[in-house]
Amino acid sequence: MKGLLIITLIASTATWAADYSDKGKSMWEKGINNQPTFSQYDINNDGKITPEELEEGREERRKQHAKEGKMMKNVDKASSFANIDTNKDGVIDKEEFRLHKIKYPQSCVTFG
Repeated sequence: MKGLLIITLIASTATWAADYSDKGKSMWEKGINNQPTFSQYDINNDGKITPEELEEGREERRKQHAKEGKMMKNVDKASSFANIDTNKDGVIDKEEFRLHKIKYPQSCVTFG
C-alpha cells in the first residue's frame, strides 16, 4: 500500500511538472512562442524584411502548417507591411519586428 502511494505521488508530480510549463503564463506569453521569427521572413538574410519577403514568408508558414494539419488562427488579424514598417523606410528591421510583436501579439499570423 505504501509503495502504491509513493508511485502515485511520483506520477502525479511528474504530470504536474510536465503541465507546469504553461501554468501561470499569460495568454500573451503562451502565444508568443507560436509567433514567427524575424529570420523566417528575412529570406535573403540581409537583416531587413521587404514587402515581398513578408508575403513569401507568410505564404510559406501557411503551406507548412497546412501540410502539418494545423489550424490557422488570426490570419485575418495579420498586420500590413506598412503597419510594421514604423519608420517608413520601405523595409522592416529587427527592432521594428520585435516591437510590433510585443505591441500587437494578436496581429501576427499564428497557428494552433
